[in-house]
Parts: sequence; structure tokens; C-alpha cells
Amino acid sequence: MDRNSYIPDSPYLTDNLTDHPEELSLILSISKPKRYKAGSLVYVQGEESKPYFYLIEQGKVKISLLSKGGSERIIIIQEKNTLFGYAATFDGHPYFHTATAVEETILRIIHINDFLNLVDKHPKVGLLIVVAFARVTRMLVLQIEAFSFLDAEKRVAHMIYKLAFEIGQKTPRGLLIAKKVTQEDIARLAGLSRVSVSLALNHLEDLDILRKKRNIIEVFDIKKLKDFIGYL
Repeated sequence: MDRNSYIPDSPYLTDNLTDHPEELSLILSISKPKRYKAGSLVYVQGEESKPYFYLIEQGKVKISLLSKGGSERIIIIQEKNTLFGYAATFDGHPYFHTATAVEETILRIIHINDFLNLVDKHPKVGLLIVVAFARVTRMLVLQIEAFSFLDAEKRVAHMIYKLAFEIGQKTPRGLLIAKKVTQEDIARLAGLSRVSVSLALNHLEDLDILRKKRNIIEVFDIKKLKDFIGYL
């Protein structure tokens, strides 16, 4: 598996500011911490935007869309050192998604005026927003591509493939997706029912491509998984 040729575009967003330690330190210097309990709403879809955005210092946040009927579609799950909430802050329009703390989480609140003043003094700090926008835009476009051209089983396989590259840990047999990503999470990320995800995972397990156990998935053959998807 060649990680060097992999473009990070999975909907599980981990630390993407490691390559910008100086800029990250500057952002932390103008931010204020706020703690959220698991299940707490940071903001809600349709709510008026606030003059600040967020950096995850500790914990996990899910970004999702909610239908009028109450069903949820997860767009991204984010972890430490990732930014969110900036689009509505910059364009001034209401939030178009909901942000929820998945577990005990500490966020750093960054006021837009403080951020813009910081950018005036240190222009490279602005690159962090550009990097964040680019990462999310690429992910959303490729999600649309997958939904347009893949059936249910291949959409699940595609999601597992992306997660394996992004957060997989090497094992003697392959890659272990050890983060707490449930079948329900995968269903909401892929826009499918939990039953469809379970059936797809069972089929992939029968093909000896992966093994699933509770909230753990181990991919045995990443090439075979890629071939199953077909279009990558």
C-alpha cells in the first residue's frame, strides 16, 4: 500500500495542522478554551452564524446534516487540531450543518477579528483556513462522485478504503481501523441504512477482504478492496 500516493480525503478528519506548528501556535495564542460534554451541540443547522470559529484541542466533533424528519447524515468526523465552523463565520450566513461533540471535547474559540488581525501580522496563518477549505472541498466532491457512480456495497467498501488509509493501523495481516467508528456511523457517512452497511460488510468478510468485530474493522487485502470498488 503506497501511502505517499494517497490523497487524504476520507470523512474522518485527523490532525491536518502538524505541518504548520508555528501558525498553529499563533492561533492558540489568540483563542479561548471551552469544554463540551459528549452529545453537546456546538451549533445547529440554520442557526445564525457567530463571529468566531473553532479548533479542536481535545476530543471529537461530528459535522452533520439533519432532515426535517429528524434523520441525520454525517459529513465529517473531526479530531484534534482540525478547524470547523469557519465558512459561516466568514460569509455571515446561517450554519448549513450541525456540529456535535461526540465525546468529552475541548474546543478553542477563535474570534474572527482576532484572527484577521493575526493574519495582518503573520500572513501565513491565513493558509490554515485555505488548507482546511481545500481538504473539505476535495472530500465533498469525491463523496458526490462516489454516490453518483457506486452502488450500496461499493459505497461501503469505498468508505472502508478511505478510513483504512486515513486512520488505519498496521497489523501483521493488514490495516486495523481501531477508532470508534460504528456501523451506524458508516451508514450515516455513506448515506445508507445500517442494514445495508451490515450486509455489505458481511459480503466483504465472506470475500476475506476484511474482518469486523464490534466497532473494529481489520482490512486484510487493501488491493482486493480497491479492485472490488472498481473505479479508484
